[in-house]
Amino acid sequence: MLRKILIVAVATLLFSGKLCAQTTDVGFVLPVIPESLTSPEERANYLAMHYWDNLDVALLDGELHGAVQQAFADFVSILPYTTLRSEAFEAMWTRCYPHEAFYKMLELTELYLYDVASPMRNEEYYIEALESIRASYVIDEEDRLAATIQLDRLKRNRVGEHVADFTFVDKQGAEHHLSDYRAEYVVLMFLSADCEDCKRLKQAIDANTRLWAMLRRGTLHIVAITITDDESAWLTTTVADRWTEGWDRAQNIGTLYDLSTLPRLYLLDGEHRVILKNTTPSAIEEYFRG
Repeated sequence: MLRKILIVAVATLLFSGKLCAQTTDVGFVLPVIPESLTSPEERANYLAMHYWDNLDVALLDGELHGAVQQAFADFVSILPYTTLRSEAFEAMWTRCYPHEAFYKMLELTELYLYDVASPMRNEEYYIEALESIRASYVIDEEDRLAATIQLDRLKRNRVGEHVADFTFVDKQGAEHHLSDYRAEYVVLMFLSADCEDCKRLKQAIDANTRLWAMLRRGTLHIVAITITDDESAWLTTTVADRWTEGWDRAQNIGTLYDLSTLPRLYLLDGEHRVILKNTTPSAIEEYFRG
């Protein structure tokens, strides 16, 4: 019910002339858009810039309240309509900083815009959010530096760009390069030797009949790279037939790719340009279904 209330409130403020403030049962109050703003773009810009004006930062103390999470989800739903995304993020950080609310809002931003399981995931929006922290005159140097470090990782191997080439070794110790493996498509995985999510990812890819058909036709390569400093752990790993498996023996792939969490999954085209980044087996299946 709360979700419906907030979605209706946002839609009303964005696309109609109704001006009464909208309030949830826990006190989150949306801004009142001036009557003089009549076009959807003007209203979206105003709403995005003033969305958090009435936020009670106490709602962000302790465990995140569901109302704040829903309010953030609705804020994200406004972003495609505004031309002031960076400024809107800056306004949000300014409203929260230097309270603990800033870190809770940063947590929400990562959860909704960068977590691979989020249906609202949008890496470009997440980059804009971090860039607004880095450029802020309100946020202190330590927090801006943390955002800068994360931005450096995020801007590697973006969608539409050629991925960085790297060297890996096989179980016999022979060296290979990612660039050695060419097909119409390449599925690239970075895995830990012993993580349960990595095992589930391998099982999901292995069970995908479409990918297996492409493997047999030679239109797809699957390259699975284990990230570990333990050679004995790497030697115990297994992958399905027809896959290429490798180990980052030199421990330098992390300087080229964002491996802050594992597993990581990419879909590349025949020129090793990124089609899908930090994706899921279901998203790859949806891509091939067209």
